[in-house]
Amino acid sequence: MTQLDGSAVPGQAAPAGPPPAQPPAPPAQPPMGGADYGAYAPTAAGGFPAQAPPPGAPIGPYDPVPGGGYATPDPSQGYGYDYQQQGGYTYPGVPVPAAPKQRNPVMLWGGIIGGVLAIAIVIGLVVLLKPDPKPSPGPGPVADSGSSSTVSGGTSGSVAPDDNTNSKTKATFNVAWSAPSPANTDATNQMLGIWGTDKYAVRVDSDGVKAYNLTDGKPAWNIPVPAGSKEVCSASYTSNSKNVAAVAFNTGDYDCSTVGAVDLSSGKLLWTVKATADRLSQPTLSVTDNVVVVGGNAVAGLNVSNGQPAWQYQPRDKDCTMRARAAGNQIAISDRCYMTSGPKSQLVIVNADSGKPASSPITLTGSIEEVDSVIQDKPLVLLITNGPNGDYILPFDKDNKPGNQMSVKEPGSDSLRLSGQDNAFTRNVVSGTTLYVQVNPTKPAINAYDLTTGKRLWASSAGSGSDGDIRLVAGTDKDGKVRAMVSQGYDKPSRLVTLSPTDGSMTDIGTVANPNGKFDISMSTSVYFVSDDGNAVYAFRRYTSTDGPLTKWKK
Repeated sequence: MTQLDGSAVPGQAAPAGPPPAQPPAPPAQPPMGGADYGAYAPTAAGGFPAQAPPPGAPIGPYDPVPGGGYATPDPSQGYGYDYQQQGGYTYPGVPVPAAPKQRNPVMLWGGIIGGVLAIAIVIGLVVLLKPDPKPSPGPGPVADSGSSSTVSGGTSGSVAPDDNTNSKTKATFNVAWSAPSPANTDATNQMLGIWGTDKYAVRVDSDGVKAYNLTDGKPAWNIPVPAGSKEVCSASYTSNSKNVAAVAFNTGDYDCSTVGAVDLSSGKLLWTVKATADRLSQPTLSVTDNVVVVGGNAVAGLNVSNGQPAWQYQPRDKDCTMRARAAGNQIAISDRCYMTSGPKSQLVIVNADSGKPASSPITLTGSIEEVDSVIQDKPLVLLITNGPNGDYILPFDKDNKPGNQMSVKEPGSDSLRLSGQDNAFTRNVVSGTTLYVQVNPTKPAINAYDLTTGKRLWASSAGSGSDGDIRLVAGTDKDGKVRAMVSQGYDKPSRLVTLSPTDGSMTDIGTVANPNGKFDISMSTSVYFVSDDGNAVYAFRRYTSTDGPLTKWKK
């Protein structure tokens, strides 16, 4: 394993030999519950035309603790990161691909390339979206049955921009509208996820799922927390090609093992089920065209059409504990076994549709070493904690063969603070074999690291003429370049720039108005999005507030 400056880590494990064969599964655990809502038959994705696969990479904050190290594979094998730039969240105004194999989610991640949405970031991450859709006749759909409802309370209609304020900004992008504030605001109601269609921007928070029309910002539909549940506790990273996403509900005592499927086109909660007999505190979720995958201390696949059990992953021994993180069409599972004669800890990648291993098991050597989060799902990049040499980043090639470990601790600096796809906000983007990370809140910068060597390539700061703040944009542009927002102060427009992959130098795309100092990127209250055609910018508020949940800027 290498440190971030490229130096070797003392005591690094020797290259790994062939992985051991996986032991047979023990007797089946109690089956998952069936759906308690009406069955749902997937329909054609209205308003979601098929598109070409997006070009490659990207992903709540955490403070790593000492831990990390796999036995390093033979570097002569190569790791073939022959992927295009990664896609990400299905964000507003972006059609989703026709089939899971065409998805190329981000990282945060998250990013948007060729039309797939990326994830939003912690402390005002910027994400690029597709162009605005043409206005559709009539209001957005309002459910007349099932579990959705129209939005009530708060300001009716969208909030008009202050034309006088816009005229003073002299910015490239000025405020077009702001969605109405809810009747009741709660500063602790943090956003859990963001999804999108060609018509709606969809926000998930603990109160439920809410959609807004992209054309005018008016509420389209709302799915409240169903009876018997207290709150939403997690959301899938993205939706599938049929525009179905997933959420988990806390039914009491922080048990989030009840899962539901959401139809983003109709605004309906299709079904809910008790996914597993085990209690889950904070599961991660993923949705393919066939299954909803639930990962935590238990792992299960549910039929996406009706919530019935599709498969349930069995640990390799009855005394094994598991930790699983959903990763697009796969799920990463680490275990810890106490009585087995084989390896005490292993990591295996499992196919989401079948529940079967998609890789040979990898032996973990740390005493409590485990998968922490998914930084990117295609190609797979994981954060592993508590290894013998500290926490580390583990990239995989397209065949799920692990590459070289990269320590999150750079000599003389704080450990990198990374986020995973289970967070609505992200601090990092992966593009090809390069990891881009938002670093050091006291002296903000964006660092780029080579995942194949672990070396830092460059660091880019705001530079002169700014107030010192720079924020990473999720995803990449059509040419694979990473973008950033550079603050010029609360009373001036922020700069939207691209970063040169070779040295981090900046090229301006345009400026984004900051009327009344509400949207300064140094504040942690908003998440920004910019359309691929460069004509619109969106911002979601991180918390429910009187400022409204969503604002749009237009050229």
